[in-house]
Amino acid sequence: MSDRVAVVGMSIRAANVRNTADFWRLISTGRSGRQEISPEDLARRGVPERRYKNPAYVPVEFPMADALACDLRAFGFTRPEAELTDPQHRVMLEACYRAVESSGCFIGSLPDRVGVFLGSRTTDYGARIEYRSAAADRDLDTAGLAIGTDPDYMSSRISYAYGLTGPSMTVLTACSSSSVAVHLACQAILAGECDAALAGGVAVNVRDAGYLFAENGIYSPRGRCEPYTAAADGTVDGNGVAVLFLRRLDAALAAGNPILGVVTGTAVNNDGRERAGFTAPGVAGQTELIEEALDVAELSASAIGLLEGHGSGTRIGDALEIEAATQAFRSSGAEAGECRLHSVKANIGNLTAAAGAAGIIGSLLALKHGEIPPNAPLVAGGTPTDLRGTPFSLADRPTPWPRSDRGRYAAVSSFGLGGTNAHVVIGDAEREVRLAERKGRSWQLLPLSADDPERLAATVDAARETVAGATADTRRDIGHTLRTGRPQLTTRATALIPVDGSAADVRWPARERFHAAPEGPPALVFMLPGDDVPAPDAARALYEAEPVFRATVDDGLAVMEEVLAPETFAAVRDAFRHGASRQDGLADTPLTTRPVLHLLATGQHAFLADLGIGPDLLVGHGVGELTAARLSGVLSSEDAARAVCRRAQTLADAHEGAEAAVRFTRQMREVRLHAPTTPTLSSATGTWLTAEEACDPGYWGAQPGEPAAPDDAVRTLAAEHPGAVCLQLGGGTSLLRAARLAGAAEDTTLAVLPEGEAAPGHSLLRTVGDLWERGIRIDWDAYAERDHARRIDTLPREFDRTPCLHPVLQDHGPGTDPAERTGKQVGR
Repeated sequence: MSDRVAVVGMSIRAANVRNTADFWRLISTGRSGRQEISPEDLARRGVPERRYKNPAYVPVEFPMADALACDLRAFGFTRPEAELTDPQHRVMLEACYRAVESSGCFIGSLPDRVGVFLGSRTTDYGARIEYRSAAADRDLDTAGLAIGTDPDYMSSRISYAYGLTGPSMTVLTACSSSSVAVHLACQAILAGECDAALAGGVAVNVRDAGYLFAENGIYSPRGRCEPYTAAADGTVDGNGVAVLFLRRLDAALAAGNPILGVVTGTAVNNDGRERAGFTAPGVAGQTELIEEALDVAELSASAIGLLEGHGSGTRIGDALEIEAATQAFRSSGAEAGECRLHSVKANIGNLTAAAGAAGIIGSLLALKHGEIPPNAPLVAGGTPTDLRGTPFSLADRPTPWPRSDRGRYAAVSSFGLGGTNAHVVIGDAEREVRLAERKGRSWQLLPLSADDPERLAATVDAARETVAGATADTRRDIGHTLRTGRPQLTTRATALIPVDGSAADVRWPARERFHAAPEGPPALVFMLPGDDVPAPDAARALYEAEPVFRATVDDGLAVMEEVLAPETFAAVRDAFRHGASRQDGLADTPLTTRPVLHLLATGQHAFLADLGIGPDLLVGHGVGELTAARLSGVLSSEDAARAVCRRAQTLADAHEGAEAAVRFTRQMREVRLHAPTTPTLSSATGTWLTAEEACDPGYWGAQPGEPAAPDDAVRTLAAEHPGAVCLQLGGGTSLLRAARLAGAAEDTTLAVLPEGEAAPGHSLLRTVGDLWERGIRIDWDAYAERDHARRIDTLPREFDRTPCLHPVLQDHGPGTDPAERTGKQVGR
């Protein structure tokens, strides 16, 4: 078991930030999501005039978009349940989903025991619902309201919604909540209580529209959060959510997760009474905290290139924080000015319960991009605080942070009102992580799904854009991630993309080609033809492309070599290994086409079976009945191969008539026959093959020639299984045409190798995609045995953005933007 914890996924939303890419653009350019609110806008939001005209009122905000939005279906809510649920809890459901999704995994099917450690800001959402309901004399589900709004239930809601079975707890230590959550999550992973964990926090006030400041209070009278500057005069609350997905390092490496960083040390303490008052910070406690975290990480302070400080922006708080960090760093050998000091609070405001996780995400992004962001107030022309003689420096521009043999490390401080402090040290991923193995096919199958056609169309567009600029390795990563790390939603489409070559050659699915998968998988019918000759080189293309197909064909060829005449066997073999032989028309005779069809079908079946795709029903025509007998267990693979060769000879000697039938019957008495394990339709009787018929050599011997058509059998199939998906193995579409004439829908009749089409080696991959689109279950983990790569953050799920607010608050939510209450849009 590894003694280290990796960060493999993360998500963040805040002011002007919908994802980590937005967050990096914001902090790397030193911009801010702060907004000033005009009196007209305040009035439109229902803020009382007496409030916003108060001289102490500060009309600024750090708003998070779509704070009221909720995808009811995706997160398993009824609308009444969602209306009773604090928007913070709903936002957190999506944030946890996104954090896992960014690791290339689906939160609903994680194999590990996953813990949940989350913090939240206190809000009055539940209290206002209770008050307004009582005022309107409306009934209220008080138990549902408690579950939906009390912080006690936030983490356990996440565990329940996604089936996570590790430790689950809400962490409330004010502004250090999410950093303490990270500490607890790492401890749980290292203690073996769980293999992975979600850790973070949320701070969303849907009524945020400015505040009243008090003299000598913690809030800025200017409405500006400017940590570590001469003008710093207080903090400004922001709105946002930040979550990290942590996993034991060895497990993350084995799963191919992205390793965003490694947590090398964490520490938590409390100042006790060694401070001026309960709300005052303590230098001694902060100093001891940083020293302890560095000791756990086994690092000297000189190794820390970035200190993401608490940075509240208050004069006293910033000064005491710098003093404590200076003492801790000096005691560990740090030199003057060698560590950059930064705080994302200047960019997104003080996210309180989510602030620490936001700081960690900012630091991880700095490691990823090899650049330390500038201090936002300095970019805007602010004057830095005096750091002479300290180990720290500030900058008004990005600073390069290249990799080195010594590694790169960042440290993040979080100090909660009341004295609970946390410090987290993170470092680079290891060398072997960057050399992770990729192994895959030259074509990548992309399963794309969404909750409805509109969102699937957006996903297809995003996939086209992503693939266009991707390298060969990244295309493999995209394919692997979509196959093994995404939910299988109801509206589906697939695309095949070349690993090398132009993405312009890809046929992206148009909207009219989208499929709606049924709730349960439909019945799957394998149809086995007897006389459909595949296109030239079709057999060889599959033989060269797929090892499982090739191994099955080789086994069959080894048996057929004992039965067929040498020149006939050479033609059959050459159809797979050297290209079809056309000498003297030999390849177009039953002596060769029937064995080739049989080997094609059994090879295709083996490939599909390896992915967990098997027939619920079988129907064969002519020689195809013998192939069906092989797939249903009536005949062994060796006996089926011999029987097909003998049937081919019978067809070549059709002039012998009854004598040939007597000789087949006699030959079938020499093999062991079994009852079918898969229901099989008989083309001879048009009904289901019975155990007695299957075990009777006379049944098989009575078919020296080919039936004219399997019409009766196909009609039986269409009548009894109208919703079945029919797949013709081997080659051609003759049985599919019969099925369509009997009433089967064209959309549910598929062929591996349709006649008249080129037969590329990825025909089987296209078939897998066709089946998946129609609701057939695929074992994507088995697929990955042959085709795997890294898991990456790509093509996130499209969520619905419909606002959800309790009815009693629709007209009684001063501060909430009316557009946020009623608007609807679709977005990522």
